[in-house]
Amino acid sequence: MRTPALAAVERWYRERIAGLLNSGDAVAARVRASALAVLSSGGRLTTVQRSMLTSAIEELERRPWGTYPHSAEMLHLARLVAAAAQDQSKVMPSRSASAALYGRK
Repeated sequence: MRTPALAAVERWYRERIAGLLNSGDAVAARVRASALAVLSSGGRLTTVQRSMLTSAIEELERRPWGTYPHSAEMLHLARLVAAAAQDQSKVMPSRSASAALYGRK
């Protein structure tokens, strides 16, 4: 199931990410990795990926805007990724997934 938040991440990533990557910005690299993870998994993030995204958001919120000119846009993308992952956490597992969880066929 594709949520509006996931569609927004995909569109934003496709249209804008190339111009925002600064090879010296580790936080931007973590946001990019989080966006790729949420897109490739259909909106799901592991606990480690969520932690990485949360720390990137916190760093971007504390960052002086003049340090990296793209900080506001990276923060926007990071929040879209977090919303997409949150949307997916509320989706009920499919019947086959729940059957596998409980050992049913």
